Amino acid sequence: MSQKFPISKLTLALLALPVASLTHAAGIDRSGQDIKGFFNDGTYAEIDYAYLKTDISGHDHTQGIAKTEADYIKGNSTGNISEDAYSFMRYGVKTDVNDVISVGVFYDEPYGAEVRYKGDSAFVSKQGQPTIADPTNPIPLPNETINPNIKLDGYDKGTNVRVHTESWTGLVGFKSQDGFQIYGGPVLQKAEAKVNLRGSAYGPLTGYDANVNNDAAWGWVAGVGYSKPEIALKANLTYRSEIDHKTDLAETIPLLGTPFLKNQALGKLGIDPDSPLGQSIGPTATTKAKVTTPESVNFNFETGLSAKHQLLGTLDVRWVPWSDFSIVPPMYNAYSKAATLDNKGLPLLDYKDDQWKVDVGLAKRFNEKLAGSVVVGWDSGAGNPVSSLGPIEGYYSIGGGVKYNVTPEWAVSVGGKYLKFGDATGKLPNGSIVSKFEDNDGYILGAKLSYHSK
Repeated sequence: MSQKFPISKLTLALLALPVASLTHAAGIDRSGQDIKGFFNDGTYAEIDYAYLKTDISGHDHTQGIAKTEADYIKGNSTGNISEDAYSFMRYGVKTDVNDVISVGVFYDEPYGAEVRYKGDSAFVSKQGQPTIADPTNPIPLPNETINPNIKLDGYDKGTNVRVHTESWTGLVGFKSQDGFQIYGGPVLQKAEAKVNLRGSAYGPLTGYDANVNNDAAWGWVAGVGYSKPEIALKANLTYRSEIDHKTDLAETIPLLGTPFLKNQALGKLGIDPDSPLGQSIGPTATTKAKVTTPESVNFNFETGLSAKHQLLGTLDVRWVPWSDFSIVPPMYNAYSKAATLDNKGLPLLDYKDDQWKVDVGLAKRFNEKLAGSVVVGWDSGAGNPVSSLGPIEGYYSIGGGVKYNVTPEWAVSVGGKYLKFGDATGKLPNGSIVSKFEDNDGYILGAKLSYHSK
């Protein structure tokens, strides 16, 4: 009978270290949708908390909007638009029904964002300040306050974005005696979002609000894996489907409450302002909107490197096609058609490129109770220029963590990761340059409690 690699228990050590999967990836990717706990033998359970703190600051353009990056002139500071810390939870449990069948359920918060502009930049409304007309925009702005609602209690003067999602992944796996496994199952995902656009940078769309109601929708996951305990090798390729959310969306465009602007906008959309339809259109509307969270592919690989020195190497790769992702609120899109004289209109949020994320790790088992790991990583980002609602162009990272077995079954782990973000140019959906963000970084701290019994 072949013997297992002497440090096969280190596989669990790495799985129990939260640092390996802590992430702040391209687009609004957060958790990395990790299900590596499912590939443990026997019964395994985990609960995992991550705390993300970043410094993402830059400067607006002195003249509001630039057509190209070459036209950009450094303006007022935006301050730290991610000052509010972001945290998320993950937990999961799996067990082997027999030598062939495994089942499990995993919860995570895959996508999220917390962005808030403050201070004196072009992304913050100023009460009593005249609007700044964009000479390239066919809809002129009147000499009035940017948003009459600014006087109302609770009105948020700065641009801000909040996105929150939750998902539950059910898995059933089937193993063969030669080390192969296929697995898959349903995914239930909930999503909600809030967007407020403020300040002169957004021209006639300043004051725009969008509230996406909490919606639940279904997707699926499927994958194939291979393991060889003799050398502590595990390899798994996991695909997740897109998930379509169709939900109520409440939108507000305050300037449509101005008769002059409303008539111009409706005229460019081919709607008679005096018709019943034209009369029914106002600054607020509730419509049905469709938002599709992207598909993804994760590849996870680990293998023993040295029995003598008790070393294990890991490789984690993730691909997400953010270039296919967009949020297109109906009222925003319709108004942008008039503002841009473009029959297609504009999305509220989209990305230029797909994301590639790579983490390479090394773990060492020091004794029966203590193990540690280090991980270095790279994230490609989702293109540059990027939306002013999330101005990050990828990152490099380095992290580490330790795991301590309190008992043979129970373990506690802590870890951290430092992120150095790439410089990014902020743009509006129409491509206009409105800001630049440089020399930004952040860190993530995590803790995990895990249980494993064969």
